[in-house]
Amino acid sequence: MSTALARPRPLPSARAVEKPESMRAKPASTSSGGSAPAQRKSSTQTGPKPEPKILFQKYFKSVGPRTYAAQVKEAGNGNHFLVLTEGKRDDKTGDLRRISLLVFSEDFPAFFELVEQAQQFIAANPVPQEVRKKREEFWSKQQRATGGR
Repeated sequence: MSTALARPRPLPSARAVEKPESMRAKPASTSSGGSAPAQRKSSTQTGPKPEPKILFQKYFKSVGPRTYAAQVKEAGNGNHFLVLTEGKRDDKTGDLRRISLLVFSEDFPAFFELVEQAQQFIAANPVPQEVRKKREEFWSKQQRATGGR
């Protein structure tokens, strides 16, 4: 019995991996008359989707250059979803960069439990005072340099 560890095999490249039969695209079936396959009706054929209705919206400006927003929206099918957005203006171009997270109603209980657990962890493990002081000094200098913007 050898004590040397076996080298792991390299993973096959994506091209070398063949899709299982169940995942392969199937050719469109034709009717017995040999005509073209029937087209599926899609809701997008009737026009663009309406914008989701905003049911709730709140935001706050961060100490730094960021703005955070929370919206609860109602989709066309009546389902609610939460949109959390971080916005930050690019100093060089002036463009607004947005990052959004969508959480749908079926995931609300698990998502809010996750947020609550994170909040409890943060409360039990606060940022050390020395780090907090450095951050306060940094943002104070930034505000003075930019004229309080």
